[in-house]
Amino acid sequence: MTIESPNRTEINGETRVIAIIGDPIALVKSPIYYNRMLAAVGTNAVLVPWHASSETFDTVMRGLLNTRNVDGVVVTFPYKQRAVAFATTLEPMAELLGAVNVLRRDADGCWTGAMFDGHGLVEAARQRGIVTRSTRVQLIGAGGAGSAIAYALASEGAASIAIADTDAGRRDALVAGVKARYPDCSVKPGHSALRDISLLINATQVGLQDTDGLPMPIDGMTDRTAVIDIVPGRDTELLRRAAALGCLTVSGSAMVEGQTGIVLRFLNKIEAFEAPADGNAAARQPSQGEFTHE
Repeated sequence: MTIESPNRTEINGETRVIAIIGDPIALVKSPIYYNRMLAAVGTNAVLVPWHASSETFDTVMRGLLNTRNVDGVVVTFPYKQRAVAFATTLEPMAELLGAVNVLRRDADGCWTGAMFDGHGLVEAARQRGIVTRSTRVQLIGAGGAGSAIAYALASEGAASIAIADTDAGRRDALVAGVKARYPDCSVKPGHSALRDISLLINATQVGLQDTDGLPMPIDGMTDRTAVIDIVPGRDTELLRRAAALGCLTVSGSAMVEGQTGIVLRFLNKIEAFEAPADGNAAARQPSQGEFTHE
């Protein structure tokens, strides 16, 4: 959902606060999308960036969760696993992955953790005409975001997913988990030949710095491969190289935008969002003319 000219609600003493916590935090685009949507529906709430170092993260989190007008905490890199410890209960996907990207204050004062990165990416892809059903995927990264993406793609009916990660144990655990849960999806560790891949996804932080280069070689990739890079707020080397080949590209900011409505509904800040009853915002049939890979 893109909102061009929001009518902003003035911040006052009754404004409810949602924090987004990470390190670094300056590059995050979430405040743009969340605050536009909150303003559009007239909700007196605001999303504020919160910068915490690794040494101060636990202290900052305790402070946020004990602040009475804080209703939610959105969690970004590198704290999605660490934030699990602050949840009273976990939604099924967060429990499965051992990671959260949002915490919600409930009416009883307890905190529920959830993970929506995967379906946020699928929704961003859908909005840009990329069909994930029956597609062949190369996923780079098996951390919190990569794991959520792998499960979401498998649940959407991806034909195959090859998963690469520098941590072989983490990679193999994700491969085994997705295989067990979605046996109809062909899942394997490592790399597939890019000429056979419909969708390439970078779910690592490679690209966050100008000197990072590529997360993997892209020799043999053609313009029939769509490329998504979840690194926020940057035109990464991967996206630039893919665009030069004529590929359809999607940035990390698009993933944030894709899950904005999902997260705000979870936080009870909007009453409705255009999604099926199962909470999967990406599940719908593609319309004619959408970008597909056969």
